[in-house]
Amino acid sequence: MAAKKLIKLNANENFYGCSPKVVSFIKKNAHIVSSYPNYTPEKLEQAIAQKLNVSANCVAVGAGSVRIIDGILQSLVKPENEILIFENSFVAYYQLADIHQIQYKLIPQQQFVCKLENVIPYVTNKTKLIFIANPNNPTGTAITHKELVQFINKIPTSVLVIVDEAYIEYATKKNIAKPLNLISKHKNIVVIRTFSKAYGLAGLRIGYVIADEKIIAQLKNNRIPFTINCFAEKAALTALSDETFLNSCVQKNKTEKEFLFSSLKKKGYQVVSSEANFLFVYFKKEEEKEKVYHALLDKNLVICNLKIFGQEKCLRIGIGDRKINKQIIASMV
Repeated sequence: MAAKKLIKLNANENFYGCSPKVVSFIKKNAHIVSSYPNYTPEKLEQAIAQKLNVSANCVAVGAGSVRIIDGILQSLVKPENEILIFENSFVAYYQLADIHQIQYKLIPQQQFVCKLENVIPYVTNKTKLIFIANPNNPTGTAITHKELVQFINKIPTSVLVIVDEAYIEYATKKNIAKPLNLISKHKNIVVIRTFSKAYGLAGLRIGYVIADEKIIAQLKNNRIPFTINCFAEKAALTALSDETFLNSCVQKNKTEKEFLFSSLKKKGYQVVSSEANFLFVYFKKEEEKEKVYHALLDKNLVICNLKIFGQEKCLRIGIGDRKINKQIIASMV
């Protein structure tokens, strides 16, 4: 008997895949795999700039947001510097800091939210940059625009504020922070985005960063040529143009997230309201969390056991369609 197919809800991928136009492009152009990609992805940078109404000199594309974060640390942080990271946030920040032997401090969250006022006491003359995931991964919480404005006005201009918006397309909070609106005035704001989540191109590894021209120039000067593979740039251009598919995914996620959230709350689970495509569930005891995790796994529902990231009492559950979400609810003990 063939093994049942696992339903993967642990990596925050777009449950609905990528644009059919992207799939069609790749199928029709498989022959280009034998050719080198463009030396630099200028066409995509220009398209992103046009979409966001910024200068192309303010945009740099990289092989996924993790590679961009890595490039930022290598290009903009010196050995004597220190960086600030919120606890219970994207693990790549401190993993890459460890790899590059960069000192960092962890800032406590407040009710699973990255409260920016909590950062201020940690800023010293050694501080070079601050990472803010918004919406935050794995909690799904988000800061407001007012909070970001108040914060950036209190931070020295020598300190870079990195706002990682990997899940921004899914966010529906009206007053969510809009760092792109602040870059022209505040030259120390850097925004990271990706095609891995809402656009569904996780396997092609492509992301981008928006910042002041001088910062982008530094990042581009240290960029390794040919790192964007032969499909990635063209697939991202195709995905960027298919707003119908993107909007459909965002709307489905909103509807199903509300359904799953309310259903879990009714069953008595402690679940955090999310601006992303996943829900963060926390437990009083690790044993309770493990019981739920394995109950779902027994039904071939693979979710993220956050124990691997040092969060022993928490789970992160990706949002599926109605059929899958009903299976999740029925399987949770």
